[in-house]
Amino acid sequence: MNRAIGVSDQQAGLRTRILYWLVKRRWGRISLGNRIRANDPKLLELACRMDVLTSAGTVPLVLKELAQIKVAVMVGCPF
Repeated sequence: MNRAIGVSDQQAGLRTRILYWLVKRRWGRISLGNRIRANDPKLLELACRMDVLTSAGTVPLVLKELAQIKVAVMVGCPF
């Protein structure tokens, strides 16, 4: 059983459905992480933009991982 509940396809608004369509086209499915981020559509949009930037090679993968670790430390992520 999951502790966090994501936004289903039926509950999603127009903006979220467009982002879901883009994510599904790129990865073939919508992960639970993206569904949880969809609770705040702006957060989902920014995460998708970050993914596009890193896959385009404009941001080195090492820098992306460093940023993720920094954010995890700032919010007190236990793992």
